[in-house]
Amino acid sequence: MEINKCHTPYLHNKKIKNHEFFVVLRGRVQNHFKENGLSIYAEDRAYAKAILLVGSYALVYYSLLHTATFSQYLLLCVALGILKIFVALNVAHDAAHHAFFRSKKFNELLLFVFDALGANGYMWKLRHVHSHHAYTNVPDHDADIKQSALVRIFPDSPLKHLHRLQHVYMPVLYGFYSMHRLLFRDFKDFMDTPTNNQGIKNHQTMELIRLIFGKLMYFLTMIAAPYQLLALEFHQVILGFIIMQFAASYTVAIALASAHVGHGAEFPEPDDSNQLPYSFLMHQIITTTDFATKNLLVTHLYGAFNHHVIHHLFPHVCHIHYPALTRILKRTCEEYSIPYKENSTLLDAIYAHYQLLRERGKEEAVLVMPEF
Repeated sequence: MEINKCHTPYLHNKKIKNHEFFVVLRGRVQNHFKENGLSIYAEDRAYAKAILLVGSYALVYYSLLHTATFSQYLLLCVALGILKIFVALNVAHDAAHHAFFRSKKFNELLLFVFDALGANGYMWKLRHVHSHHAYTNVPDHDADIKQSALVRIFPDSPLKHLHRLQHVYMPVLYGFYSMHRLLFRDFKDFMDTPTNNQGIKNHQTMELIRLIFGKLMYFLTMIAAPYQLLALEFHQVILGFIIMQFAASYTVAIALASAHVGHGAEFPEPDDSNQLPYSFLMHQIITTTDFATKNLLVTHLYGAFNHHVIHHLFPHVCHIHYPALTRILKRTCEEYSIPYKENSTLLDAIYAHYQLLRERGKEEAVLVMPEF
């Protein structure tokens, strides 16, 4: 099977041929699977980790419904929020790329894990696969890094006075990321799907039913059930739910910000002919940064999200293979003098994002004078 099936979106410059580097890299990756008798899909390690994480999530939820004190309830809410992200990144993320099972149908079924976690698998796939992977870091095209008026990330966007303090207030606002997605973003994206989502203009009625039913079930299991079964006041249950979403928000923000939005990140824009300056594959390397690739704990918990460059080059490969493929990538990049970006530790990656926030809050936007 071809291990790099990602399409080339119309924005990318097709006139620029892929470097010999990519031919060699693809060959080495294919040889890795062939010589070791491996499938590009999940294997026993991935299955075991998925069972462990989903089982842990279920066990924590069961314990939450049988907790005796409010303090224990809050601690379990934090654990559930963190596990929510680890389950999503290790299981549902691969399923969105059809990388967990060989069967497309089984991967689509596994996407319902997102719905069980409060997200919507259908909208998540549209945003992530058809928008983020197709137009990584491209302003107004990459839905995963859509910029609000509160933050200035793109170098050519207007600089407002409040942006001078964005490195102070944005780390606080990141705590509301999960809540915003849960209550607003999925619905907004459903009503206003970006035009770059593979030409999708009208959603099927069943997808709207899935969206509403999934949200309803999540609120019933995370708010109504604890309120009915525990000797807690309603405001205590709501507080635990909010803390759960805060824990989930910071857990996922670490991964998202570290991979694409750090110091030195590039945000290529199309020229007058609507073409980006790089080929599709080179664009992925230019706009993506790895972090803490030698940290096994980070790799396993985050579903190898820290091996993000190789993921963008071979998105249809299960994450369990990324550490080995990243070593191949690093060696090949060094041989061909291709820039490879990495922050050595998780703390370095977090600080790199903080640097970007501080820099973008101070520098002036680049002004382009119109031609007359």
